[in-house]
Amino acid sequence: MTGFKTFATVFSLFIITSLYGSPIFAMEGKLKMAVLDFKTVGDSAELGEGAAEILRTTLVETGNYSVVERSMLKEALKEQKLGLSGTIDQNTAVGIGKVLGAQIVAVGSVVKLGESYTLNIRFIDVLTGEVLSGKKLTSQSREDIPGLCTQMVKILSRRAPSQQPEPEQVPPQKSIKQPPVKTPVARNNLNPGSWALGALYPGASIKYITGNKSAWELRAQSGSGILALGPRYYRYFTRDANPRLFLGIEADYITFKGKASKGAGYAGGAFLGGEIFLTKHIGLIMDFGPMYINLKENEYSQSDSGIDYMVNLGIYWHFR
Repeated sequence: MTGFKTFATVFSLFIITSLYGSPIFAMEGKLKMAVLDFKTVGDSAELGEGAAEILRTTLVETGNYSVVERSMLKEALKEQKLGLSGTIDQNTAVGIGKVLGAQIVAVGSVVKLGESYTLNIRFIDVLTGEVLSGKKLTSQSREDIPGLCTQMVKILSRRAPSQQPEPEQVPPQKSIKQPPVKTPVARNNLNPGSWALGALYPGASIKYITGNKSAWELRAQSGSGILALGPRYYRYFTRDANPRLFLGIEADYITFKGKASKGAGYAGGAFLGGEIFLTKHIGLIMDFGPMYINLKENEYSQSDSGIDYMVNLGIYWHFR
C-alpha cells in the first residue's frame, strides 16, 4: 500500500506538471496566446497596458483563442527577471511563450506622435520562432485604440492563403494592406492512419492511430519467466494537445515458468495516462491502472486470481 501511495503522488505530480500551460485547459481547436503589455512612447504607461488588455478581451470574444491571464504573465516574466512591458526581442518572446505553454505571443507598442496614435503589434509563433503577422495601425484619437485592437485580431484571424483582402480602415486610421497569416505547425504526428513503434519497460509494441481520438496497439512484455501478449485500445481526450492525455482498456494472454511450476492465464483492466512529445515524432508515455489477473498452474491445476495496479513506461517513435 505504501508503494502505491508513493506512485500515486508521483503520477499526480506528472499530470499536474504536464497540464500546466497545456491547451487541454482550453476548448479543443483554440490557439493559446500570451499578450504582453505594450510599451508606451510619448504618453503614460497606462495607455500601453490598457491597449494590451483590450486586445486580450477582443481575442477571447472571437471564440478562437485561449488567452493567458495577466497574473500568470507577471509570474513568468518575474522568473526571467523581465518587466511585463518594455522592449522584448523575438527570442525572449518565444522563451516566454514556451514557459506559459502558449502557441502565439503578441508584443507591441503604442506611440503618440503629435496628435496621432500608432499601434504596433507582432504576433510570434512560439513553435517556429517566426512572426505570423506584424502590423502598424494609426488613428488620430485615443478613443479609436479599441477599434485598432479589433482590426488587429481580424488581421490575425485571416488564414486562407488564397484570400486577397482589401485595405480596411478604422476611421480615421490609414488604409492597411493585409497579407495572409501562417498557421502554426502541428505539434505532433498523431494523425489517422499513422503508426508508432514503442520501446517499453520491459517489452515492445506497435500502435496504429485509427482516428483523431483513438488508437489500437499490440504489445508484448516479458521478465522473470513471464510473457504477456495482448491488445490495447486508447481513447484520447484531445487531438493536438501536448501532453496528450488518454484512457483505455487492455487484455493480455500470460504464460509463466518458474523453477518448480509453469502455467498460463489472462489479465484485463483499464488505464489512465499521458504522452509528452519531445519532438514531432518522439513521445514519452506513462500510464497506470487496475488489472484483474488470473493464473493457472499446469501440473497441479492450481489457480490464483486478484487485482493489482500496473505501471507502464515507454518511448514511442511515430511515423507514417
